[in-house]
Amino acid sequence: MTDAGEDDDGSEQPPVNSEFDRQPQRPDGGWESTQEDVEKRHRILRSLREQLEHHPAIISAWGSPDGQYAELESDVDPAQFGHDGESASLRVTWQPNPHLPPETSLDDRRRTSLTSNFKIHYSESSGFDCGVHLEPNPHVDGHLHYQERASPTDEYDYDEVSLAATAPVGVLWEALEIIADRLQ
Repeated sequence: MTDAGEDDDGSEQPPVNSEFDRQPQRPDGGWESTQEDVEKRHRILRSLREQLEHHPAIISAWGSPDGQYAELESDVDPAQFGHDGESASLRVTWQPNPHLPPETSLDDRRRTSLTSNFKIHYSESSGFDCGVHLEPNPHVDGHLHYQERASPTDEYDYDEVSLAATAPVGVLWEALEIIADRLQ
């Protein structure tokens, strides 16, 4: 997983070798996308950035790369979540039309009707990090989960979560509420 603090410009990574001839994977977790998918992801992330700017814990929010967002990052006030860390950040990715691994499908989804993949991930300068993710993960049944670890050297703990929201803005607010509840 890419930490929220790493420099990530959304550029391509080396191709993934597989019998399915997949395209190169990007640092945001997606595959090389059609222009239509790139534009849709940008519109969704731009909308989510505007929502983040209204959250009391968010100090600032921005998307990258400019004009074609692949991810959002935010500076967060950890005190708003009841933590006394020096600093914190939030990273958001959204894949509206994800390419799922061959051994999984949308039929494997549980606790949500969403077809997009996303990560809404909170990290503190202390090394603590947690997040709500909807993506295939061998540690969790049904793709949708909450994950947390005390430090980068620890293993993640995974818990199932549910989402009622069916649109990106609702998902963002619901995921932030889940994170806030877990942190307090």
